[in-house]
Amino acid sequence: MKERTVCYGDEVINFEVVLRPARKTLGIEVHPDGSVLVLSPVGCDEATIYEKVQLRASWISRQLAMFSRFERHTAPRQYLSGESHRYLGRQYRLRVLADEAGVRKEQVKLTRGEMLVIAPGKLPPLRVKELLRRWYLGRAREIYDAVLTQVFDTFERQGYEKPRLSVREMRSRWGSLSPSGQMTLNSRLVQAPRPCIEYVIVHELCHLAHRDHSQEFYLLLGQVMSDWQARKQRLEEALL
Repeated sequence: MKERTVCYGDEVINFEVVLRPARKTLGIEVHPDGSVLVLSPVGCDEATIYEKVQLRASWISRQLAMFSRFERHTAPRQYLSGESHRYLGRQYRLRVLADEAGVRKEQVKLTRGEMLVIAPGKLPPLRVKELLRRWYLGRAREIYDAVLTQVFDTFERQGYEKPRLSVREMRSRWGSLSPSGQMTLNSRLVQAPRPCIEYVIVHELCHLAHRDHSQEFYLLLGQVMSDWQARKQRLEEALL
């Protein structure tokens, strides 16, 4: 993909064009890693693409600024007692309890505002990190599956087949839906409030009817979830 640029005041916005044969309109995505992608149908001329990016430059700039603030506020994790970790929108204080008498296996528990990592022996930070990663992944699978079942009724009544669910760590997306019907969700999304998780899943379900982010897509999203914009904003701010 060739990188292109446009100017918005003194700011230079870099973007890449991704050809999507199934698309009928241009779409723009800004990802948490700072990448800007223009999703284009085949045959769209360069002038039209640049005009679209220039028209959306103000919005792109705000999204990039928001993700930049997130990066500045996210200190590198040390995985030591006293750190703050999120789960379903709440902050929990990490407490590592090693060499605990009577404990036979490593475990992660939530209790009274604390996220406890307990083990029968010594727990180096890398091991704490791995235990938390597994715990978040397991909780994410359980919660995402429950939410998908809860919100799928509207789409099931329209004759759509329930997507297969996959959960994994993703750097730049909250979710995606493949043409074959697999919904992939970011395990980190479980740190956000449940209404934000519901928004992402409903957003992806709307792609069952409309593969691109067309006017029809957003019309459907608004019909299924009238407050989706507020939920989206809450999600974008949840991890700052």
